[in-house]
Amino acid sequence: MPFIGIIAKENDNNFIKNKILKNGNSKKFEIISINQKNIENVKNIKFDVIAINDNISNFFKNSKYLELIISKSNYIILNADFKENLTVFNNTGANLITYGFNKKASITLSSVQDDNIVPCIQRTIKKCNGELIEEQEINVKVKKNNLKKVYNVLVIFTILKIFGENLQKI
Repeated sequence: MPFIGIIAKENDNNFIKNKILKNGNSKKFEIISINQKNIENVKNIKFDVIAINDNISNFFKNSKYLELIISKSNYIILNADFKENLTVFNNTGANLITYGFNKKASITLSSVQDDNIVPCIQRTIKKCNGELIEEQEINVKVKKNNLKKVYNVLVIFTILKIFGENLQKI
């Protein structure tokens, strides 16, 4: 059972958690929200994935445990559009996967339309089982009300891809 930690605003966190659980067919995911209130309680958990969908520069200043949690995780999925986040993660041993509209992000969007988006994997990514995900574009059907949550969709897409699942519709 993969452990996934999410650092995001509460409503984004709930959206990501619900969609991963709904779309993850072959694996049971344990998804834990990480915030400044509960970080001391989750400091000893070894997360397979830490998804960071928020600016965490202040989080790092206020918590000594976040660095410990990140150093033990296998993957870090990071919003590359927060420039402050990129400087924090230069020397981590985990697999760093960036996403966003930044042209240097590992996963970005090729197209956003009324009823679908096309995430683009720009660099080869290693799955948790050791297989490689090659550069590609994948069409994902999106409901109109979810188009405003493109960053969340990219996080969900990336987590599912790492574990060999596909996001078809959200």
